[in-house]
Amino acid sequence: MYLPSNHSERNFSVQGKNIVITGANSGIGKETAEVLAARGAHVTMASRDIRRGEEARTDILTRIPYANIDVHCCHLASLESIQTFIQAFKAKHDKLYALINNAGVVTVKRETTEDGFEMMLGVNHLGHFYLTTQLLPLLERTEEARIITLASGAYKSGRIHFSDPHLEKNFGIWKGYTQSKFANVLFTVELAQRLKTNFLNVVSVHPGAVSTQLGVHRETGFGKQIHAVLRPLFQNAREGAETSIHLASSRELVNGGYYYKKKRQDLKSRALNTQLAKDFWEWSEREIASRGF
Repeated sequence: MYLPSNHSERNFSVQGKNIVITGANSGIGKETAEVLAARGAHVTMASRDIRRGEEARTDILTRIPYANIDVHCCHLASLESIQTFIQAFKAKHDKLYALINNAGVVTVKRETTEDGFEMMLGVNHLGHFYLTTQLLPLLERTEEARIITLASGAYKSGRIHFSDPHLEKNFGIWKGYTQSKFANVLFTVELAQRLKTNFLNVVSVHPGAVSTQLGVHRETGFGKQIHAVLRPLFQNAREGAETSIHLASSRELVNGGYYYKKKRQDLKSRALNTQLAKDFWEWSEREIASRGF
């Protein structure tokens, strides 16, 4: 059991503060939600599956009966679903202390979102891009607000394939996944630059190797096999959530920083290419706008 607060000279209290977590019905997201709710935060679990979200909430309440947790549908593979969530959240709240972009998927074959984006780029980056930019006004009016995006050390192998971003011509699991994780890092770097005059911190996180972050459906035969084979190589979800939990209250964030095991890590030079980050941001804006959002 976690203590209700970790308030100290190095950490803010999250008591009563609004925190949105995507993909919070399982794995790292659920662990993050449970700990922050135990510390008094008002947690909104943004889940693609409302039933699983409610089940996760009920499970957390068995251990943390005083937890203040809401569950809303937010399917990151659908811009319309994201828009509906944003409207519902704004109708209830005028401030947001932390947005934790935790959700992520890996697909073993090429799939597309409802809006025609390649699934990994669409969910891991473009869905979060749209969600974040639309919630910025609430974050900007909240003292010490922060945006935490789960990336991965796999970003080091990633490239943005501008000539075929949705991998219609040449799909590969690793190619798609690393592109989406590199996208998470570039997004953080560029957003930090755009918000550098604000009191809003933007960081990315490598949670470490956690099997629940694979995004492969564990109820299928293939999913069960993958998780069974890889489980011994991974840390558990609670360990994977530690950095996100730490950053949610830390007073010592470095804007644009990339964190692993609660410590800031140096980014590869490609990830610090300001022109690339700017170009990719503008490409992302065009992709969203081209779908009417």
